Amino acid sequence: MAQDIIVTAADLEYMVGAMFIAAGLPAPWAQREAEVLIWADLRGVGSHGVLRVPSYIAGMKHGMRRGDADIRTIFEKGALAIIEADRGPGLHAMRLTMDKAIALSQTHAIGWVALRNATHTGPMGFYVRQAADQGLIGIAMSASRPLMAYHGTRTAAAGTAPLAIGVPRLGGKALVLDMANAAITIGNLAQARMSGKPLPKDVALDARGRMTTDPTRAVTPMPVAGPKGAGLALMIECLASLMAGSPLLTTAFDEPALRNQHLQNGACIALDPTLFLGPDVMAGEVDRLARGIKAEPMAEGFDEILMPGERGDREAAHRREHGIPLPAKLWSELVSYALRLGVQPAQTRNA
Repeated sequence: MAQDIIVTAADLEYMVGAMFIAAGLPAPWAQREAEVLIWADLRGVGSHGVLRVPSYIAGMKHGMRRGDADIRTIFEKGALAIIEADRGPGLHAMRLTMDKAIALSQTHAIGWVALRNATHTGPMGFYVRQAADQGLIGIAMSASRPLMAYHGTRTAAAGTAPLAIGVPRLGGKALVLDMANAAITIGNLAQARMSGKPLPKDVALDARGRMTTDPTRAVTPMPVAGPKGAGLALMIECLASLMAGSPLLTTAFDEPALRNQHLQNGACIALDPTLFLGPDVMAGEVDRLARGIKAEPMAEGFDEILMPGERGDREAAHRREHGIPLPAKLWSELVSYALRLGVQPAQTRNA
């Protein structure tokens, strides 16, 4: 197997941004998109990092991801708003959605903003950090066309429905839970196909609705925790899609041709905890909670108790200093796309 390559975060971000500009995104949008992807790769979440670049560029080429989208607020009342993405780039649009939620929270103590008709919205953890970095509690979720089996089905009947919650701690830190409701994400399936590694048992179905561990045959993720993950995914469709007047699952059921048409909705919520408590009181209590859990006796086989987001924070610090490792196959594909777009690939070294 070919050796991984190493590239610095700054060089990779510049390269990806240049590729998006060459593919037709306005420069500010391109930069904002690149920042989110590199954020994911820094934290070791390769399923939502530059692995996505080829599909994003292909979507732009075929008009499914618009660089000329008219992204705008179409409804606003009190603490609520809806943003129409017009098939614009989802990472940029989701950042705007959280920006709007944060702005509304400054007036109303809470902001709830729905995003509709976007393309792939990426890692939810990024958006809740936008809020947490300003001392706010952040919640972000995303809904899609059918991608995941619902508990009891043998076909895709629900979205993978990622959800993140970010709660600020002292010293600029945050607890960040970032999870999909699928036992394995679509991005993880793509990573497995690239590496050739078999899948864990009971996480994916093949095209005939049978369990498989072969990543080349797996097409449909299973819900995490059976009916629990399936039920939560269904509720996220209600909150992120139906509430925005943009049903994704039912339109796909009614019109089968739409099942494979990529479209996503999202919702971002920002809440100011100083409404209930004084400045830094909530963050201090979160720190006290984390310390309390970490002080509990450890189970056999563990050498540390980690808080949500802690592993990713450490990995990001390491990769900022030492570079981001990428599979050779993925790097070769990125270089091929870059050269076709007239972009100079970043300098790399072997792992």
